Amino acid sequence: MSQYGMSRAAVLNEAGDFEAAVQAATDEIARERGNSEHYWDRATALASLERYDEAVADFERAKEVDVKTSVLDDDMLDDAYFSALLGAARATAAAGDVPAGCAKLDRYATLFPSGRHVDDAGDWQKRLRGELKSHFVKERYQ
Repeated sequence: MSQYGMSRAAVLNEAGDFEAAVQAATDEIARERGNSEHYWDRATALASLERYDEAVADFERAKEVDVKTSVLDDDMLDDAYFSALLGAARATAAAGDVPAGCAKLDRYATLFPSGRHVDDAGDWQKRLRGELKSHFVKERYQ
């Protein structure tokens, strides 16, 4: 199972076989530690499995490795990282440790100091502390 230009883990991610994608990416990392795409692939699978803390660590590693290779799309990494970080923060807060959940969101600005989600991270910290209501209703424009 492969597609030209895609790693085995990326193909498995697209197929929704996230456990297999984690294993494939782990195998690829063992063979080629300096390839940021392998960390991206594993982080993507881990986030899909809601293993957010592990995904966050791999997205951070992908960004670190990509400094040398510059193959990842920084905007996609920004969005995926924030999404995984938010998942980790929400899970930690839901488990009863709101301060630790908020602290996780502080990590965003260290990796993406000018990222698009700097304000979002602050807003989500307020939401986790109960200082800002979530508004998830989509309004229709006529």
